[in-house]
Amino acid sequence: MIKLSIVIPIYKVENYIIECLESVCCQLVEGVEVILVNDGTPDNSMLMARQYISEQYAHLKEQFIFIDQENQGLSGARNTGIKFAKGEYIMFLDSDDLIEKEFFLKIFNVLKDRDIDIVQYKAYRFRGNQHHKIDFMVDSPFVEKEYLLDEKVLKFVFNSSNWFAWLRVYKKDLFKNISFPLRKLYEDAYTIPFIFLRAKNIFFINECLVGYRYNDQGITAKITPKSIDDLKSVSELFLKSISQHTFFNLSFISVSQYYITQSLQAEGGRKAHTRWCELKNKIDKNNFDSKIIVNRGNKLFYKFGVFFLYFNALLLKIRIKR
Repeated sequence: MIKLSIVIPIYKVENYIIECLESVCCQLVEGVEVILVNDGTPDNSMLMARQYISEQYAHLKEQFIFIDQENQGLSGARNTGIKFAKGEYIMFLDSDDLIEKEFFLKIFNVLKDRDIDIVQYKAYRFRGNQHHKIDFMVDSPFVEKEYLLDEKVLKFVFNSSNWFAWLRVYKKDLFKNISFPLRKLYEDAYTIPFIFLRAKNIFFINECLVGYRYNDQGITAKITPKSIDDLKSVSELFLKSISQHTFFNLSFISVSQYYITQSLQAEGGRKAHTRWCELKNKIDKNNFDSKIIVNRGNKLFYKFGVFFLYFNALLLKIRIKR
């Protein structure tokens, strides 16, 4: 019986795919299948993956599924993985990232004798090698046992706004009739909040079990007109969803601040201010409750908009000079 399916999309990762696979293979256990989705990569990434498994881990080959498809982007590759997954649970791992030692042991210990919908852990960020790891996530106040996804827990999740798909193990049934949007950047934010609203319970692990590689060539590393517009769409989706799920109030401002910050950096103050005014006009016509904002920075951004971002950037420069 397959307990867990890991979906790993592959596209232009010749420099990282072996390290990613090694982090999985060196601890792979029975009950886990690994689905490698070649998303039409133009380089030798998939070939390297096949050869590595055959030559270094031939005894594990039956636990691997190799799928080739025309390029559909990260979302399309993940959707294909979901379609072919046989596990009761599913997780996503980007092919330039890593899982930590004893990952499977810790996850299976949580799932043993429990009916959990979502297991959420933490991640660290690293560049190049793993010697300098940065824990960039807040500890959950809910640990060591199963929690219902009630108002208190959902407030924490939505306020944190960590919508990375690779940050959790999910019961596969949660993705029934839900898929990642094709050709969209920040596709996780379009999808994962709605998975949470469908789930019944969660288990938090306050340990970094995934290493997130900051890749200068990654699809979200560079600010482009498309990345800004896709962030705009996420903000508008969250705003639209507030009327049905008030928890989106908490995440909406965080996403909006990131959206306007990206615009400020790439398009300048005038354009960023115009974008904020347009969004603020839509906010005023919706049911957004500013009193629910928790983070101080989000409160100041909501009140002062682009002017707060300018002031914040100035303070950062002063600190760096000191």
